[in-house]
Amino acid sequence: MGRPGARCTVDGMDDDLRPWLFDPATTRGLVLNRRPAERTALTCVVSDAVWQDVVRLLRWAAADTGGAGPLDTGRWWRLAAGCADLLRRLPGLSDELGEPWRPADRVEAGNGSGAARVEAAVARLAALLRSSDPLPLGVLAEEIDTLGAASISTLAERSSWTVPAGA
Repeated sequence: MGRPGARCTVDGMDDDLRPWLFDPATTRGLVLNRRPAERTALTCVVSDAVWQDVVRLLRWAAADTGGAGPLDTGRWWRLAAGCADLLRRLPGLSDELGEPWRPADRVEAGNGSGAARVEAAVARLAALLRSSDPLPLGVLAEEIDTLGAASISTLAERSSWTVPAGA
């Protein structure tokens, strides 16, 4: 399955990430591997839902639009919206699991372009997905928030729109 810290680039996925990320059997196995040690129907359903959403977000981040402007713009919007949707649901899911809802310390947003920040966030999320270590949803929330913010930055950087003078 490759290395846990597999690198990717936004406009051209690294060979370590793309083969397993778009393989349904592999990603299904990774999602199931994220289930907690003490399994109940509730914990399995919540875990599966959350990690399947992470896979979907990673796929949006890795999607190749062939440089088609409108498709690329739509991809960044879908990534940001998907991150926002998961973030909206995480506190309730955390409550269902009986986890205290305390998002982790803010993940360092990093310097550089939005695309470079997306790349770093994708690498961290891919490593978390491929790990079997327990992870509180609050920690995952910070990573998802960082990915969403970086996708909006990427969208803004690629936009030809400028702020009108005097605004």
